[in-house]
Amino acid sequence: MTPDQLTLFKAQLDEDYVPHLPPLLAAGRSPDHDARKNTSRALSAFAIHKLVGTDQETAAKSVIDDYEDHGIDAIFYNQSTKQLFFVQSKLKATEPFAQDEANAFKEGIKDLLNERYDRFNQNLAARQEEIETALDEAAEMILVVAHAAPEVSQHSKNVLDQFLSAEERPDERLVPSWVDYGPDRIFADFLAEQAVAEVNGQIRIYGQVKVRAPRSTYYGRVAVKDLAQLYRTHKDALFEKNIRYFLGVRSSAVNRGIHESLGNGANEFFYLNNGVTAIAHEIRPRGTRNGGLRFELDGLSVINGAQTIASCAQFIADNPDADVDMAYVMFTLIHVEREDPFGSRVTRARNHQNPVSPAQFAALDNTQERLRRELAFAGIVYRYRPEARTWPVMTDVIAINEAAFALALIRLDPGSPVALKKESSKFLLADSQEYRSVFTAALSGKRLANAVRLHRAAERIISSNEAASDGQEKLIYRHGRFAMIWLLLSRNLQWLERGDVMSTEDARNLVSEPLDEIREKIRTEVVEELDSSYKGPLAFFRNLTTARPFIVRMRDELDLL
Repeated sequence: MTPDQLTLFKAQLDEDYVPHLPPLLAAGRSPDHDARKNTSRALSAFAIHKLVGTDQETAAKSVIDDYEDHGIDAIFYNQSTKQLFFVQSKLKATEPFAQDEANAFKEGIKDLLNERYDRFNQNLAARQEEIETALDEAAEMILVVAHAAPEVSQHSKNVLDQFLSAEERPDERLVPSWVDYGPDRIFADFLAEQAVAEVNGQIRIYGQVKVRAPRSTYYGRVAVKDLAQLYRTHKDALFEKNIRYFLGVRSSAVNRGIHESLGNGANEFFYLNNGVTAIAHEIRPRGTRNGGLRFELDGLSVINGAQTIASCAQFIADNPDADVDMAYVMFTLIHVEREDPFGSRVTRARNHQNPVSPAQFAALDNTQERLRRELAFAGIVYRYRPEARTWPVMTDVIAINEAAFALALIRLDPGSPVALKKESSKFLLADSQEYRSVFTAALSGKRLANAVRLHRAAERIISSNEAASDGQEKLIYRHGRFAMIWLLLSRNLQWLERGDVMSTEDARNLVSEPLDEIREKIRTEVVEELDSSYKGPLAFFRNLTTARPFIVRMRDELDLL
């Protein structure tokens, strides 16, 4: 976890788990100290919730972490599986789980197994009867180390491995392998809370043919009305592995054509459509009826044909009396395991055959989905797939193109504003160097949101000045805005490091005064440059030879003011 991601995670621990924790036994050292202690305690509850599957409140109540906890932070007994979990957790990202902590954990387990309850705190004493029953009934006992630091020290591993070895473990029910619940697993489980719900459904394929190798695949005809019903039930979740959602009928000539084809003759629709491709994680053939084999599917996603399905669903909704019983499409269903990158490969390949912008393939980048989930915790909707949906004015929405431009302008490279002016689309091409320079693995949702907030605030100010100007001055604002915003942000990168997502008002207050200084200097200084280069503002600001040296000079002179 990056520091920003850890901050986001801690905030959610405070919201979801801290209210349900047993009260601190020695509370009152200071409000800040108690708050930090409770956040740290909540990591054990999070681990229990994710590893066992119990609800958050029950997981929080399993925590005994406190002063005098004797090395055990949480105890949870899963009656359905007869598994007893012991957790020790550490939320400090800069300190590895150390040997003394492993020794304390080991000794605490031994004391419990030997019924030395007097060595533990009141949190455990209050649950003694429950814990005694669990120790008596458990078929397995599992040790969990939950930690935010990148690793568990080798000495700690040796202590736990030795303790659980066949020669030394004090109870044969202790599972020989302890659970290393580290930052990668923690943050993946955390982000999974914002994942789009998996689509589980069924489909009937007529005249189906099975290809067994190299991947189990079925193809045949599927009724348009069945696909439309799937879309009505699951909406955009059905297209979650696709590169775009439904683009609407009015905005897409292809979708208008689908409407017309279905309306002009349902029985010919099969021949006039390219078909639909879907993947599923589990495919279970069931019974046959009227020549159609029914399949039960888990993890279903349409990777090509979203526009066909959604357009047909809209046609049926708009024309309830239309007879579409004879409308079919060619349907290909491919079995793809979870986390198998083949799903992205086949999505890219199938969509290359359609009129698709290269920038839309950014939707296949896992970084985009991670950012969407992080931003969802802050109440921000991040859209990285094209769609026709319109959002209410007050909804906080960030689109991928806006994010890319804002992130480009916080790069330290003074050529960034020139690159944006000359060929901004490169920052949206997932295979380009420009895209990889802004959408990095280390980029956090908070940093992205703050960059966009600042970019928006600066854009509004410059647009206002452009609207109030005319002639050459107006064109300088229009074509030099990327340079102005880059000079503003490159001098104030500390704005991005605050612990939360800034408000629109905060961003406006931050940029207003320094941007006025920058735009005024650019406006006056660039006139001389234009006279000497015989270029207009557009040609000047999109040419690396003229614009970059000018931007560097402005940066150096502004730093001296």
